[in-house]
Amino acid sequence: MQQALQAHSTTDTTRATILIALTRQLYRAGHHDEALTYAAEARVISRALQYPKGEGNAWVASGHAYLRMGDYDSALAHFHKGHAAFTAAHELGRLADTYLYIGQAYDYQARYKEALEQYRAALNVLEERPNKDMQVRVLNSIGITYFNRGSYELALEHYLQAMKISATFPDKLYYATIVNNIGVVKMATTQYDEALRYFRLYRAAAREMKHPQSEAVALLNIGEACIGMKLYKEANQHLDSALTRYGQIGDKRGMSFAEANLGDSYRNMGWFLNAETYYNESIGIAREIHSDEALVKSLLGLTDLYIRMQQPRRAVAPLTEVRAAAERSGAMPWMEKVYLYSSRLDSARGDYRSAYQWFKKYSHLNDSLFNERKSQQVAQMQELYASEKKDKEITLLSEAKKMEELKLSSNRTLLIISIIFFVLLTGLILYWGYIKSRYAREVSEQHERISEAYEELKVLMDRVEEQNKMLATKNEALEELHREKDGLISVVAHDLRSPLNRIAGLAMLVELGQPLDTDGKELVTMMQKVCAEGNGLIRDLLDINQFAQQEALTLAPLHLGQFVGALAAHYAGALEKKQLTMVIHNDSDSVVQTDSHCLNRILDNILTNAIKFSPPGKRIFVHTESQPAAVTIRIRDEGPGFHPEDLSRVFRKFTRLSARPTGGESSTGLGLSIVKSLVEKLSGSVKLESVWGHGATFIITLPRNT
Repeated sequence: MQQALQAHSTTDTTRATILIALTRQLYRAGHHDEALTYAAEARVISRALQYPKGEGNAWVASGHAYLRMGDYDSALAHFHKGHAAFTAAHELGRLADTYLYIGQAYDYQARYKEALEQYRAALNVLEERPNKDMQVRVLNSIGITYFNRGSYELALEHYLQAMKISATFPDKLYYATIVNNIGVVKMATTQYDEALRYFRLYRAAAREMKHPQSEAVALLNIGEACIGMKLYKEANQHLDSALTRYGQIGDKRGMSFAEANLGDSYRNMGWFLNAETYYNESIGIAREIHSDEALVKSLLGLTDLYIRMQQPRRAVAPLTEVRAAAERSGAMPWMEKVYLYSSRLDSARGDYRSAYQWFKKYSHLNDSLFNERKSQQVAQMQELYASEKKDKEITLLSEAKKMEELKLSSNRTLLIISIIFFVLLTGLILYWGYIKSRYAREVSEQHERISEAYEELKVLMDRVEEQNKMLATKNEALEELHREKDGLISVVAHDLRSPLNRIAGLAMLVELGQPLDTDGKELVTMMQKVCAEGNGLIRDLLDINQFAQQEALTLAPLHLGQFVGALAAHYAGALEKKQLTMVIHNDSDSVVQTDSHCLNRILDNILTNAIKFSPPGKRIFVHTESQPAAVTIRIRDEGPGFHPEDLSRVFRKFTRLSARPTGGESSTGLGLSIVKSLVEKLSGSVKLESVWGHGATFIITLPRNT
């Protein structure tokens, strides 16, 4: 195509046609920017030549490029301009195309009502200008939109209509695409074995036709079906392949769905960190291309992940965003999910009453959606009946005319035809009445099941209420024991401190008295060290007890860089004694509203540990970093680090770990427990990264406003 363009340098309609064909070739290969450049040149040439058909084709081609880039607003604008150009050129045959493309763009934005209006407009055009190829594409798109709205029966009906027509086409791409869509319906109704069979047929057809976009879709759907069948390893392989294919053709919407499904798979496997990474990447792409459908899928997966991780506070933000998207688009199936996950979230928090209220909303909306789907089916049956009736009326008028012409010779034939017509009409009416009564019966049964579920839930809530009362009584007893324990610790710690101080004073007097030999000096030094270690343990016990009881914080603006620098100066003697170097990198804008006493104790415990466990000649790194809503402090040493078996219990009280101090220092096992307690009191988080034998890094994140 490039050679044809170079060979034809004349600015005429032929060059414009070549440019448009090259644009289509480029955006299908994922070269979107080049495609847009050629489309713009084709528009300029067509406008200069007053060639509206070429201009319309150029607008539509650039609209497809934007659609594949995920820029749906730009795609809609270009499709509308193409529609206007075709209208001006009286190219009525192309109007059905633009209605279809505009509908698809609306569908990607979850604007399903507008999408269906465009598809119906396309079908109206096709009634006047029949085109089976376009009819199949429109019916397939209507099926996709109904599927996205949760109307699976209507979706399947339109797919089957499209399949019946496309079965006669020599090009099997349409037929294969509809096979895939039927598989999607099967998967939505949890018929995973059937769905997998359809998806594999679709993939085989896509590979045979060498169509990368279709193969990517097939891989994505196979992966999702494998998740439903709990074949997670196989699911991950197919989803990784789908992600690679979508990346090669530049389809960001497909990439977002592949990332979200990988998140689902790893979440179900229990690999929560991997799942969180994929969900966040999917959310980023969905926001970039403004795809609510992809965004909602990822946010719901992330919400479920945080609930499973027993982190209900983190689940609030993504669930709130899903609710906003559901309210914005009017997608009731999304709002149904919001109610269900809100019930699970409050249940995870222990707020069972609120969880019950959310579940009631979910059940009510679920029932409403069920009734809506059935009403849609009844309405369609009525529409079909009206269409059949209209056809029969036309037939009747035609027969009446014939009877008038052949009145004398065809009375018997007319009677037979009238009887047949009456029987058919009566049969249709009876059938419609049967369908309506069957749907009414199903709705009634559904109401009965919901009522039974409500009764069971009410019994469960009564049991939960009784258990809550028992738990409240036990909690009061535990709080009393906790207060007694705290008082006992305070008394014991203060009573121990006095004799230790007296022993330390006596050791000092001995040291200042008569000259001591080497053994005497060593004994005095050991006594002083034991007293210092004992006082350190008492201080940790009193501090951790005080921090647990103290609720109020003394908050004030604090320049983190200056604070860290001043604190580091206190360790000059200890660093020199062990031949250690402390390297500090401070962010100039790291101002935080916090409690300086708590922060001082946090950093002191971590830096003291770093000095204790670092061999001579090593370095300790302190780095502060500022973000819009938080600050981060990273403290890294070059000591032995933490053994893998220690990582799960590093922040527990009185825990002795595998590593040992390098200078004979003592360790109470309370330091890191105090760190975690204080960081959480400041509404922050602390994380440890360590490889055994290669040092450790503590990452402290604090909000700018605690």
